[in-house]
Amino acid sequence: MLYNKIIRPILFLMDAEFVHDLVSSILSVANKSRMINNIIFIFFNFSTPRIKQKLCGLYFRTPIGLAGGMDKKAAAPLLWSAFDFGWAELGSFTAEPWAGNARPRLWRLIKEQGIIVYSGLPNIGALAVSNKLTREIKRYPRRGLWGISIAKTPRVPLEQAAEDYARSFNILEPLANIITINLSCPNVSGFIGLQDPQKLEPILKKITEINKNNKIIFLKIGNDLDTSQLDDIIALVKKYSIHGIIATNLTKKREKISLPSKYADKPGGISGKLISDRANKIIAHLYRQSEGRYIVVGCGGVFTGQDAFTKIKAGAQLIQLATGFIFGGPASIKKINRELDAALKQNDFAHIADAVGREAYNYSL
Repeated sequence: MLYNKIIRPILFLMDAEFVHDLVSSILSVANKSRMINNIIFIFFNFSTPRIKQKLCGLYFRTPIGLAGGMDKKAAAPLLWSAFDFGWAELGSFTAEPWAGNARPRLWRLIKEQGIIVYSGLPNIGALAVSNKLTREIKRYPRRGLWGISIAKTPRVPLEQAAEDYARSFNILEPLANIITINLSCPNVSGFIGLQDPQKLEPILKKITEINKNNKIIFLKIGNDLDTSQLDDIIALVKKYSIHGIIATNLTKKREKISLPSKYADKPGGISGKLISDRANKIIAHLYRQSEGRYIVVGCGGVFTGQDAFTKIKAGAQLIQLATGFIFGGPASIKKINRELDAALKQNDFAHIADAVGREAYNYSL
């Protein structure tokens, strides 16, 4: 209540990226204190057997994860679990440091509950991240799981993408529970072309060859793919035994999105509620085609437990969010987990697994 009524309105008066950097700095300071971490955990955590899962050998205390793009600097890797995230995806990170696009590159869509993102993969590079996370682990034990998202360095040609991903993978894999191969940054020229099977297969082949420790691998795909494109990706996911698909990243298509006139000319991909319906349709398609051979992770427009429940019924075993946390504040993840547990109970599901895919055949792309 305090966040929604007082803190958020004040923060939303300021530039979106300035606020993001400010909050990241505050969280980074809190991240250094085990005592603060424990206090936050006491106040903001909720879990029940109904929402706990073991997937791919990993224990998820809750199904709600932090989406990639929120913690681009690995500012608070130990702190996210204290806010009730069952897992946190850090990054995306590239093999080489990258400044990203020029500012301004973030704009809030307050009424629409979304954000226009034109960041362009700013990050400190895989080696610097590895060094930082190694220091963090020595500080105190982490409670939750880490996903680490890797992306192609924008200056690297598409033809060399496989080797570039491999560089990041080799550096960051030892620190991750999950490595996510981000194929879908819409704010870097040509990047989403990596979803084309001819460009994707060399990447998956290379990562599979070097994945000697059998690390869990997820792919993150875009919101603008059609059925044929999805089926091409699914075929490769099955061929190379990729463990999961995150659906979806931002959308660049605005034909069916009505934006306020002052934002109509802003470049970038759109997150939040405006992409939720299509994300649900893609989740359902992925689930229907999965044959139980990969996990579907639902992402896009999750603000409430009911939003998460809808994606689970569409076919998602796990959920990610970032924009919902920005709009909902520090208590929002606990609230979502409580609401999700209540929805499962109200619908007579003894466990989250019983609800997965129950409405997958109600959707069509």
